[in-house]
Amino acid sequence: MGSVIGSFLNVVIYRMPLGLNISKPKSRCPVCETPIQTRDNLPILGWLLLRGKCRTCQAPISVRYPIVEALTGLFFLLLYIVLVHSGGQFLPYRTPNQFGGSYQILEGRTWDLIALDVYYSYLFIVLLASAYIQYDGQVIPRRLLIWCFVIGLGAGAVIPELHPVPAMISAQSELLKSETLLNELYNYGTLHVGIEVETLKTLVWGLIYGVITGVLFCWPVLFKPESVSPLAPRTMWLFVLAGIYLGWQQVVTLGFLAAFSLFCFELSSLRNKHLLLRLPASAFIVAILTSLLLFGKYMIVLPFHMSYLSYLLITGIQVVAIPVLTGVSQSIHLKRIPQSKNTGPDFN
Repeated sequence: MGSVIGSFLNVVIYRMPLGLNISKPKSRCPVCETPIQTRDNLPILGWLLLRGKCRTCQAPISVRYPIVEALTGLFFLLLYIVLVHSGGQFLPYRTPNQFGGSYQILEGRTWDLIALDVYYSYLFIVLLASAYIQYDGQVIPRRLLIWCFVIGLGAGAVIPELHPVPAMISAQSELLKSETLLNELYNYGTLHVGIEVETLKTLVWGLIYGVITGVLFCWPVLFKPESVSPLAPRTMWLFVLAGIYLGWQQVVTLGFLAAFSLFCFELSSLRNKHLLLRLPASAFIVAILTSLLLFGKYMIVLPFHMSYLSYLLITGIQVVAIPVLTGVSQSIHLKRIPQSKNTGPDFN
């Protein structure tokens, strides 16, 4: 299923920035314009059987197509294993199901995890498509971002289980044993459709911190839209979406780790002017997002992990470090890729 969606994602990445219809016409060779047959359009396998060439004109087919399909399929599989099959073992804050594997699935105790799986998977494919679009030197289409924004707010507002980490968490403990038992008996595996105040608070805080994190991350180009930078236009939107889907705690961690990864990359490639010059910052955002979705329990800090003062200190350091790291990364980028000698595409 993931590879099939990845195949469609290739169409979105190519057509949507050009304003083309993503459903019609059928996929075809860009050289001879021969429609691709169904047997040749199988994810990954079709490219391998054709040996990376068009069946009609023998024009090469980019290896990126099976790579996107493989990445999407692999992510869908891993997310299902660590989220649904494990009974939520890797989710931050949420107490895992008592049983894992097929037993709890057959009992119907994973509907909340299945919904969360779909919710997170949609965020992942939108950000993955955005990263590839920016890699091609294109601007992320507004409709791609707006649809993700609307679906995230709409579904998140009416299904409380889509936000396992609330905006406000007590610094004393995770859950009392009695509350854990009640959740295990009555709540786990069910979906409660309805608007709750706590859910709306989580969405609002996630949206606010998503905007703040996006501004802090992209500040070097907010007032210089024409400067050469790995921070492509509308990169800030990716943090807004992450804040809505994941909550404010995880979007801060996402911003810090993505900024740190970008800084390490720019620093390591300072003396190599030909090393992945076209890699946008969104690539690091997607990489860190993937890690958070799979192993978020071990990557974010919550109040009950330490004293409240220590928690505020660590969160504050992360927030302050984001603009510092991206600012230094921008300076290094300009130093190793002077505008007068820049041979790569301008992301702005």
